[in-house]
Amino acid sequence: MKYNRLIVSGTCLPVFTILAIALTSFACAQDAKDLPVRIYGMVGQSNMQGKGSIEGEGSNTLRHLVQNDRNREFQFLVEQDGEWRKRADVWIHYDSGPGSIRYGGLKPGYGSHGGVIGPELGFGHVMGDAYEGQVLLIKACWGGKSLGHNFLPPSVGKYPMPTKRSDPGFYYHEILRIVNDVTENIETYFPDYHGQGIEIAGLCFHQGWNDQYGGLDEKYEEHLAAFIHDIRSDQHGLGVPDLPIVIATSGMIEKESLIKQGQLAMGDTDKYPQFAGNVAVVDTEKPYGPKKMQFKFYTGTSPNKVGYHWNYHARSYVNIGRAMAAEMQRLAKPTLPSRLAAVGTPEGVRLTWQLGTETPSSVTLLRNGKRVDAELSATQTTFVDATALPGKHSYELVLNMPASGKRRFAAVCDTSVAELKAYRSMQGVMLSWEARGRYGGFQILRDGKVLADGIAGDMRSYLDKQAPSKGKVRYAIDPTTGKTTPATLTVNLGPADPGDALIYEPFDYPSDADEPQSLLGKGGAMGTRGEYYYLSDQKLERAPAAIGGGLSYGALPVTGNRGSSHRWSPGCAIALDDRLKKAGLLHDGATLWISYVFHVTREIEHRQGGGVVTLRSEDLKEGVGLFANTREYRTAVVVDGELKGVRITSIKRETPTLVVGKIVWGKDGENDSFVPYMPGHDLKRPEKHGRPSVPFNIDQTTLSLLVLQGEGQFDEIRVGPTYESVVGGGTRRDEK
Repeated sequence: MKYNRLIVSGTCLPVFTILAIALTSFACAQDAKDLPVRIYGMVGQSNMQGKGSIEGEGSNTLRHLVQNDRNREFQFLVEQDGEWRKRADVWIHYDSGPGSIRYGGLKPGYGSHGGVIGPELGFGHVMGDAYEGQVLLIKACWGGKSLGHNFLPPSVGKYPMPTKRSDPGFYYHEILRIVNDVTENIETYFPDYHGQGIEIAGLCFHQGWNDQYGGLDEKYEEHLAAFIHDIRSDQHGLGVPDLPIVIATSGMIEKESLIKQGQLAMGDTDKYPQFAGNVAVVDTEKPYGPKKMQFKFYTGTSPNKVGYHWNYHARSYVNIGRAMAAEMQRLAKPTLPSRLAAVGTPEGVRLTWQLGTETPSSVTLLRNGKRVDAELSATQTTFVDATALPGKHSYELVLNMPASGKRRFAAVCDTSVAELKAYRSMQGVMLSWEARGRYGGFQILRDGKVLADGIAGDMRSYLDKQAPSKGKVRYAIDPTTGKTTPATLTVNLGPADPGDALIYEPFDYPSDADEPQSLLGKGGAMGTRGEYYYLSDQKLERAPAAIGGGLSYGALPVTGNRGSSHRWSPGCAIALDDRLKKAGLLHDGATLWISYVFHVTREIEHRQGGGVVTLRSEDLKEGVGLFANTREYRTAVVVDGELKGVRITSIKRETPTLVVGKIVWGKDGENDSFVPYMPGHDLKRPEKHGRPSVPFNIDQTTLSLLVLQGEGQFDEIRVGPTYESVVGGGTRRDEK
């Protein structure tokens, strides 16, 4: 018999052998697709963010590295045509701050900004090559952050839950928030995820510079050991005992530093025997591995010293990542299972858990104390409970371990409707809601009466075409099956009572569900006359606009919708009537109050900040008001056409914020003053005001326009004679 043959590495193989190899390869490929996504956290400060230049002619750039690669050591970074390689088998997510989230396939550009790289590039390529399944890198790193304050471990700090960026431990908890957000919404960020499960497989840590100051270095070793313990724990962290952790030392800090000594100490198994085999340290002062990989490189502008960002040298960051990946592969995987999580999805409640090296002999899942009718295999790490009715469910996972006995894990998932929103649309009142789960349908009520029954379970909005034109209306929505807590909302339809405000802009203009509706040609706000007009004759699509849904804060009215302005727009203006002048609020010595609510959100590109709201002169050269971008909000003063301001405080994204300003006009040529207030949700005037604006002097009698500018979203603009006049009461949002 004559066989058809194929030459493979100099060997002749029969065709049926080739077929067997092909089938085996196909099976392996299928198995690889079913492997859980391995997730690695990339944690630290600016050097974990990354400052390695990508493009340019300098010797420190990534482009120079691959173009002058004699040994072809770095060609894995580019395709054959020289374009940067983008890996489909390695995903990356980087949430670097309000309105700044990047995610996708790994490629250059995931450093502190899109033109630089960090250790993630080298690390991701090595780990992607080493694992047959999908890899996901989650970067949680911010510049200028210390372990002794910003990342302070809870077991050491024993602080209340941080709420402000300046609070101790705030960024420690940001790590957990980001990891939970990505793992709970993995199919949203990465649509190619197909339910294969997830595994938090390791964490890389590169940090230390800011602990040189304020005596924080004295406790750095203690804090780092506590960080490792806490980030692994169920109580304070990710819930993965013995999670592999790799630390890269801070190469720019002196060798004698307590920080560097503390980092190196984590690899001392005599001192920390609990870290043996699960913590590794890359000493960036020394050549690494058999090929003596280097980390410090000098440039023409810095021939004798490596600055605190590795001279912005791409090779430094690539090599740090590669070395951390090599150490990560040497560390032992945890022995025992861990981390049960339950999340509502359209298919049902998705449960995920992690397995260690010890395989369970059996796996049992209980819902509300009763066994779920499902055959779970010993190697399974995910399950979708499609039979769970909407509502709150308690799950327990029981794994029988041959050597370790029974291991039990608990998780709770509530698939009640999370939030109900409403806004005036072109045709009535548009309701929308957030819901995570599998639903048979929804019931909607208005003022206690059924408005619609049997709304399809995959719907997330409903238009009430018969809504009353004004007055308070209470809406409720509830799934038609299961036991849930209805989501409710009370809204004020039609013009609200402005109280004692003399200027009141609630943006009570009908909007659209899909896109902002231009404010040009609109008018009717109290204290104004005419219509909004654009401050340019170009790019009309960038004009300020109304967006569906008013912003609520405490008992402030939620009337109409909200305003917004585009990042690249010069803004729009509307003329004021004579109320301020008649009330004497523009006289020397008078006091004028101004307030507005702003919202920093990722929704709607180029309209994500808080905007600029000012009272301006006809020529726009003088004015006062309030300003917020994606990071902070400030007082706003316009002198000779230049916008100036003083920082009030940092913003809190996705949370409406009310700010109030008090302006006192100077007498007899004296300077004007401007102090801000940040009221709580009770709307009471705070005892202390914020940082005053720098003294200024404008002719307030020329203020004749309300001007909306700057990137952002805002609502409930009020100007009046007293604090009380600009913080009126109104509707409220019901909370479950």
